[in-house]
Amino acid sequence: MPRIALKLEYAGDRFHGSQFQGRVRTVQEELELAVGTFLRMPERKAKVSFSGRTDTGVHSRGQVAHFDSAADVDLWRFCWGVNGILKQDLSITAAQVVPDRFHARFTATERTYAYRILNRTQRSALLKDTYWFVPAQLDIESMQEAASMLVGTHDFTAFRSTSSEETSPICRVKSAQILNLGEGRLEFWISANHFVYNMVRIIVGTLIEIGLGKRPIEDVGLALSERQRRTTGPTAPALGLCLEAVEYPEELELFKNASFQGRELIENLEISSRD
Repeated sequence: MPRIALKLEYAGDRFHGSQFQGRVRTVQEELELAVGTFLRMPERKAKVSFSGRTDTGVHSRGQVAHFDSAADVDLWRFCWGVNGILKQDLSITAAQVVPDRFHARFTATERTYAYRILNRTQRSALLKDTYWFVPAQLDIESMQEAASMLVGTHDFTAFRSTSSEETSPICRVKSAQILNLGEGRLEFWISANHFVYNMVRIIVGTLIEIGLGKRPIEDVGLALSERQRRTTGPTAPALGLCLEAVEYPEELELFKNASFQGRELIENLEISSRD
């Protein structure tokens, strides 16, 4: 029974989050039905596990999931076939057979999110679904300095929405930076071993208040030390947030030979493995 890892893109504003909830449209339900239908599984439904949940409105460019197939699968045909069943706001961009010990969530070593902000005087017709529109002028240098204080291992209790969350608030942040792409487009990128609930959106809300001059840069350090939600800013809207990548141990070489590089490549790899 081969285990297959999937790389997913989806438009978060079209779903009520990634995790199955019942009676509302979710990424998990759509994907499980499409995979089960293509593979003709019993009840036309596969059991798919994700690297982590994303909330309503949060997008993905690099979500990872896995499922167990009852038989060997031609990955090229599989991706094209399942994408033909799915609506255009959800897509499998790569697939790979992985060892049985692989788990999309528990094998992951790092996750990277990007939050996109449009900082100019007028709104955009093209970026309205993926950027948070902030028309007031921001002090980007102050925001960059504040973001750099997040790097390292810290207690992020002040940057989570609920105290009832069971996961540890201790996160190891590898990088955190504000990128100025010009024409008012800003991106906040952050990579860490794990994240607490709404952590990135609360960080962005805090950085925006710093950029607006509503709070000092030192408030980031204060929040990390005092571990109180009241010391941080508001939760930024979901539409600007995107799960960009999930990293795994190098020996897995996950998605190095993406299934969309062509069926000929897949066939050549199969021939080489037999040789």
